[in-house]
Amino acid sequence: MDGEKSTVIVKKIKKNTKQILQDPRNANLLLDLLNYSQSKNADVVCASCRSLVAVFSHFISADCFINIGQHTVAEADLSKEDQFSSWMREQFITACDVMSDHLCRESAQIQTTAFTSLVALLQVLDKKCPQDLSDKLIESIMSCLLNDEYDQMGLIKLLPSMLTAWSDKLRMCSVCLSHLRKKLKNINQAAADTGLLNCWRTIRQLASHDLDEKLKGQLTGVVCEFLKHKMPARLYREILTGISSVMDKMSNPLRLADFLSESFNIGGAVSLMSLHGLFLLMHKYNLDYPDFYAKLYSMFEPQVFGAKYRARFFYLADTFLTSTHLPAYVVAAFAKRLSRLCLHAPASGSHIAIPFISNLISRHPTCEVLLHRTQGPTELDTDPFLADETDLSQCRALDSCLWELQTLEHHYDPSLSVKAQKRRIAENDLSPLLENTSSDIIASEAKKIKKEIPVTFQRPRRVDFYL
Repeated sequence: MDGEKSTVIVKKIKKNTKQILQDPRNANLLLDLLNYSQSKNADVVCASCRSLVAVFSHFISADCFINIGQHTVAEADLSKEDQFSSWMREQFITACDVMSDHLCRESAQIQTTAFTSLVALLQVLDKKCPQDLSDKLIESIMSCLLNDEYDQMGLIKLLPSMLTAWSDKLRMCSVCLSHLRKKLKNINQAAADTGLLNCWRTIRQLASHDLDEKLKGQLTGVVCEFLKHKMPARLYREILTGISSVMDKMSNPLRLADFLSESFNIGGAVSLMSLHGLFLLMHKYNLDYPDFYAKLYSMFEPQVFGAKYRARFFYLADTFLTSTHLPAYVVAAFAKRLSRLCLHAPASGSHIAIPFISNLISRHPTCEVLLHRTQGPTELDTDPFLADETDLSQCRALDSCLWELQTLEHHYDPSLSVKAQKRRIAENDLSPLLENTSSDIIASEAKKIKKEIPVTFQRPRRVDFYL
């Protein structure tokens, strides 16, 4: 076999498959297909997997499988037809084990082909075979998806195709969730990082489907079991950015309150990424978190303009401050703090800050006094605003004015200078500005430079040379 070219072997596989389908007496050729399926050549393995699916789908549809557990007689006493069915069942289990092993191969081609082949067999089993066969197959697939050694992100993305392979999709989800919880209780701590990563991505895929109340309760139990484990920083960040989509499918999202509150109190990028989930618990599920806006206020620091998650932070902060029921002193504190930060921020950050402040004031007309106060401070030392005060009600932002915006009128960036001069009080869409960088601003200004620059008012008629 090793000396034969893969193309020759693939042709032989197709020929054997055709012979088996034409005459069951050629079923022994199935052993050759199983042998080929364990080859090291990707093309041979993929061809054999597809052939195995064709063969077993044919015999399953023809009711050639029997449930051995239902027969009390010895195998020798079975009819020839039942003996053949019993033998086919054994080969089917062997083939499923081989294809399941392929799910942990390094070749993406083999992995994908093996997975789609197993899903195709599940679809046939749903209609014709005993439930125990399909349950074992699902368990085998899930065990490979939740492997502790291999990152199975590519296969987990294909999980929706397995969930829709059965007519009873809810039962399929239930079986997967049961196996997932069993895995989490017995996960190998020595190789937990990759295993937990696979578990989380599987949870997100399962949560993306419509679940009934019973399944939502199952999902809640799985998520709570998952969060008990110690997680690497990479996974921790991935959880915080995706927890909101899972939260909506849980029977009791408030069980995430402790996890998100502790994450919010850590500080830095972790606090930033936990903002959305915590806000959803407050907004949709009535979580009482009185220090939320004070903590959000403390996150407005100069380094936020250079943070990796700057765009996400300002988008979420603008969303959190949308409510018109916020006290005026809270809104004024955010507007004043952000305008003060503009004095230290890069131009790209100030381009976001000015429309952000405009949004705050347009939603809360009471704060327009910050723009229109004529007797405001003229020097930093006379500004009543207490920049170091953490209590929003005591920082005296409403007693001050936004004189920092007047300073920005003399900024080196002409577009920012014009924006500061206009100070238009209106709702602005921040989306186009959130991803802008200093390089984008420079490139934009460079496009405005004219190619032909006039150097004299009148074209000279002759050139005079003076010694």
